[in-house]
Amino acid sequence: MRFLLFINRVAFICNICFLAMFALKDIKGLQQHQNLMGTLFVLGFSAIVINFITLLTTSIAYLIGKKRSIPIYLFILNIVCFFLEYYFHFIAK
Repeated sequence: MRFLLFINRVAFICNICFLAMFALKDIKGLQQHQNLMGTLFVLGFSAIVINFITLLTTSIAYLIGKKRSIPIYLFILNIVCFFLEYYFHFIAK
């Protein structure tokens, strides 16, 4: 179960990178920080895949009755971020 906690934390960090990428993409003058923007870009766009896999495995673990070692607020934040990512990737183009 420690693996599920770890992967939920990784998904949350990727979600933060997605939100940072989305917030910083329109700011001018960030051209000199291409390494930072590249890292945020890769983590931000991979966040939807990582988040989907995380939510799927965590939901399955909850359904089969495994010990709930993942804080509920982390699980809820990942769900909210997943819907935001889904909206920005596929609906709001």
